[in-house]
Amino acid sequence: MPKLSILDVSATIGCNLSCKGCNHFSNYFSYASKLDTDALIKDIEVILPRLDIGRVSVIGGEPLLNPRCEEIVNACRSHTNSPVYLYTNGLLLLQNESWIRKVLEDPRVFLRISIHLKEVEEIVKKFNHPKVLVTEHHTGKDRWFDSIKKRDNKVYPYNHNNISKSYKVCSCPNSQLYNGHLWKCPNTAFMRELLSITGQSDADEWQDYIVDGVPVDCSDDELTKFCNNSRIAENVCNMCTAKPLHFSAAIQDSINKSLATTHANIPNKKSKNR
Repeated sequence: MPKLSILDVSATIGCNLSCKGCNHFSNYFSYASKLDTDALIKDIEVILPRLDIGRVSVIGGEPLLNPRCEEIVNACRSHTNSPVYLYTNGLLLLQNESWIRKVLEDPRVFLRISIHLKEVEEIVKKFNHPKVLVTEHHTGKDRWFDSIKKRDNKVYPYNHNNISKSYKVCSCPNSQLYNGHLWKCPNTAFMRELLSITGQSDADEWQDYIVDGVPVDCSDDELTKFCNNSRIAENVCNMCTAKPLHFSAAIQDSINKSLATTHANIPNKKSKNR
């Protein structure tokens, strides 16, 4: 069975925070940005039994913005024997306390809270559960960086022409399940949505990096190839920096968020698989 170290399952792409350097571009996508939950659950049912996964992560954006997040977590639990981690920024934790405590009774399920605002410390204390894993981004000690260049409300590839270094410093080299496909990383998964928002869908500098994911119902050979390539540097990595410019992970971005639409409606000039 093909192996993946980590598979990120996006329960939503919108977020109620705007963390600078977000590696899923959720600092661009408004909290109202939604995906098709019925389709996602079907994708989970198809792809998870086909993979040997080290860890399944239910993420966003902020996954708790999806009122059906419990169903998504349960679908993951039902279709893999791997550990399942629910990631959240904690702001909606107490509103979802009942069902989260219930799924945490499963020894394979864990809750990971990324604290970006100091007020979440009190929420974590109130929740008070032994299976909560906390990452403290709000202290300013943790350092993030922008994977792609940002200038005048536009985005640009770095093109440092050192893909091995770009991959080595990558902040999120995790495979993604999104919109019926597997993707090498968040940048490849959400690039069409981002470029639609910035008005750059047809920009020449991005065409080499607008790639196609692998459908969840792909052949066994295609799935094996995807998994084998999931943890190696590829040409698409050239969009990302090889020379990170770090800043505090506590910074909230000032970008005006937009409603993201699924990339299926956004054309690309070149068709490439990844």
